[in-house]
Amino acid sequence: MIYRLIKNLDDEDIPIILCVYKQPLVSQFIGIDEENYWKYVTSTDNVYFYKIYKNDILVATIHLELVDRVLYMSVVVFPEHQKQGIATIILKDIQAGKLGLDFIRIKVSIDEKNTASLKLFESVGFICVNKDEELLEYEYSKG
Repeated sequence: MIYRLIKNLDDEDIPIILCVYKQPLVSQFIGIDEENYWKYVTSTDNVYFYKIYKNDILVATIHLELVDRVLYMSVVVFPEHQKQGIATIILKDIQAGKLGLDFIRIKVSIDEKNTASLKLFESVGFICVNKDEELLEYEYSKG
């Protein structure tokens, strides 16, 4: 996997990403405020938005925010590339420190209806630590 950070508002892949995020398979679980989102991720310290490529094809994105050594994240594998192990590789790369972020824990909130994501995060060592309405909070601790 190749990880490329979106650094500016004129990134050529933003329109493609927006199209994917509007697809029902994605939008039912994650949404972004198009007007302000890209400015936020390109100009805020400790906020990172990576495009992920496999064989030169954009297959996924991750949004990461590092606060007091806790990494908050979301991952979106594009629907046509799901069920190929891509998300598992991405999560293991993050856990292994391949993005160079100094964290001790990773936290993610998952819609309880998103059973594929629940299984994914559990399979790489995340534990459910809290339930808030329809969202389950999962956590991974280093070491």
